[in-house]
Amino acid sequence: MAEEDFLSLTYRLPSLSFEAPLSGEERTFTQNIRMRAWALTVCGCAHAAFYCRLLTAFRCRLLDEAHFPNSWLAKYKILKSNRGALKIGVLGCGNFGKQLVFSLLQLTDLTAACISVSTRRPETLSDLTDLGIQCFYDNRRLAASVDVMFLCCLPSQLFAVSSQIRGSIPKACVVYSLVTAVPAARLKNFLAHGSIVRPHYSFYEQNPWSKLWETGKSPLKALEVQEVIEVTSPFKEAGLSCVGLKWFEEVMYSVLNFSYLLKVPHGLSVGRLNDLLFGPSDGVEAIDSPVLFSSESFVNASCIQSLSLSSPFPWFDLSSVSLRNTPLTKFFSLHPRLQCHLSFVYRMSMLKKKVLHDTDGCCGH
Repeated sequence: MAEEDFLSLTYRLPSLSFEAPLSGEERTFTQNIRMRAWALTVCGCAHAAFYCRLLTAFRCRLLDEAHFPNSWLAKYKILKSNRGALKIGVLGCGNFGKQLVFSLLQLTDLTAACISVSTRRPETLSDLTDLGIQCFYDNRRLAASVDVMFLCCLPSQLFAVSSQIRGSIPKACVVYSLVTAVPAARLKNFLAHGSIVRPHYSFYEQNPWSKLWETGKSPLKALEVQEVIEVTSPFKEAGLSCVGLKWFEEVMYSVLNFSYLLKVPHGLSVGRLNDLLFGPSDGVEAIDSPVLFSSESFVNASCIQSLSLSSPFPWFDLSSVSLRNTPLTKFFSLHPRLQCHLSFVYRMSMLKKKVLHDTDGCCGH
């Protein structure tokens, strides 16, 4: 039973509950639907938090560099805007959107000043505004002013929302879609925007979710439990992983796109990414001598030949990453131990509730 069910007026009055007239098979079906909705919320919040932490850490590493050729103006604009902190927008703030906001506040170093919410009924979000989060109803304004926009609207609302924000989303803004049943290719057509991260979730009958759901924990409370973090981890063996491998590819390419904005040489970008993902974790290493990423891990040989040592990576269309095999797809398949290491990095990051590196004093924090 979900934690919120205890607030129901029909709690301990089974004859008045929704399930009362249902058969045993129908009750099992509704229970499975609720379990899947809870699992989607837990996974969505966990992966969104990890993404924001990785992106924040990478941005701070690059912005802390003394100087990159041809990047001073871009760096100045980024640091001037919100003191360089990552700006997050949440479009749609129903039950899931609110859980996402609380998760970002608790599981990342993002402050309330970094998060904005656009919803049709902002007056109902006094609990968020009391925390200092800006809540309003202006989807176009939200889309035009953030670095990452989480789409949390209902699928039935997506066409209307897309019409409102189409043409207002900056190229550098990442649209992180948590709208179910709408693939990235369709989102790209709706939004006329290619920087889209869309996790694809799958849940199987034979998995730990049923037992975990019955503990009665809210999603944020659930993510304090090691077993829950384990099952949300990417790169789990077939039948246990809730998120597709493509999600991690989209995350990696999305992070590297920030280095394009600063015109950071591709070799240096990969070096900073390796520092974050393969550096020591309080003296603990997942595997000995892990295979590090190189520029060839992300682009093909012909692209590498066209890049000089001072050239940045090209801009990556994230919606295309989700549709076809990439050099990173091949790299992951050739190095299964690397997948184990990244799964370890994810779990340790979530368990410690800290960002991937010390960001005190970074990006204006």
